[in-house]
Amino acid sequence: MPEIRMRAKNQFTLPASLVRESGIEVDDKLSVALVNGSIVITPMGPKHQGLNDIMSFAGIAQGVWGDSPEEVEQTICGDRATWER
Repeated sequence: MPEIRMRAKNQFTLPASLVRESGIEVDDKLSVALVNGSIVITPMGPKHQGLNDIMSFAGIAQGVWGDSPEEVEQTICGDRATWER
């Protein structure tokens, strides 16, 4: 695991190999959080959103049961009617 050193003004440099591998570029925004005692740095923005972000799944099933609330309700009611009881 690469090591880095904290410099004056709380600055540090990320190893070039990690920057390349993560796809971070100049002026990209990064999210920083303290998680269970570890500092976690995460690239932000659309090009860095992947399946790790739960919101990347938003709208994934849009239109599957219908395009309007009425169509969705009709489809669900029709499906429920086929269930064995």
